[in-house]
Amino acid sequence: MFIIKYQNKISRYTRIDIENIKFLRDCLAILKKLISTFESDKTKISDCYVWLCKGIEALQYLSSSNNNPFAGILSRSLLNYTLGSDFGGLWCLAFAFTPKGRYYFNQKFVHGAQINESPAINSFDITNVTFVNPVEDIQSIYMDSIFEEGSTEVSLDMVEEGSIRQVTATIDPPMLDLADVTSSSNQPVNHFVAARQYLKSILEQFRIPGQTITDIITLFNTYINSDNDIFSDDMIQERQEYGWEEISHRDGNVSIFADIALRVISASPSEATCERTIKDQRLILNLKRLRSHKILLDSREILMATK
Repeated sequence: MFIIKYQNKISRYTRIDIENIKFLRDCLAILKKLISTFESDKTKISDCYVWLCKGIEALQYLSSSNNNPFAGILSRSLLNYTLGSDFGGLWCLAFAFTPKGRYYFNQKFVHGAQINESPAINSFDITNVTFVNPVEDIQSIYMDSIFEEGSTEVSLDMVEEGSIRQVTATIDPPMLDLADVTSSSNQPVNHFVAARQYLKSILEQFRIPGQTITDIITLFNTYINSDNDIFSDDMIQERQEYGWEEISHRDGNVSIFADIALRVISASPSEATCERTIKDQRLILNLKRLRSHKILLDSREILMATK
């Protein structure tokens, strides 16, 4: 944006390919939206599958419709790095553990139905990218210092609007409807299969017996393949989510299935939210405060649990 805004002045001193820079700006606007969404402390990992699909498709649209020379390369790279990677099944599995994801997988991969699609590019405002002076956007290394364990001084991170990594709490990300989940013919991977394979790998890592793994995979197949939602009675209506916590206390393999669902959907979509949580905990509990009375320590533990 800096080069585009001051292209006339810059062109006095050097030649710039402004058209290619604009092409690159459109691609970076999509990637910036994805990064800010993933690093928001309000984003659920179950929503990331939707955003990844839309980001890949938006880049493919720029490549095919606008002849953007960078978009095709970036769309393939994003696909290979996320949904097409060895860990791609995690995004698919997290989405599948939601009522919206179960319905989508059932319609798309079981029945081969066409879900009502909205253009993915509409989710990314590439025509209105905020300009931020790059000099002002650079954070001082002293402002990003982490609260050292044992130190009694508190430092707060200051983040200018427009920076990629938001250290402070962020606003709610835009909500996506099922109609926003689009499927691309350029994505040959069956995400239902990818989710199932990743679930199997989790069970194997937990050293679950072979027959139990087979039974849980069968349960997952039934969960997706069935036209009638087998967990419809366990729906938390106000949040439109399954009550996996309650389901996990039942007998049999369904408890293992629900326990894995809880672990997956409670994961953070990026390390940024983990960093913020760790920093908050260090502000609350440090070596000096460990010498406090037990009542105060107990109060801080309650505060830490609610942060």
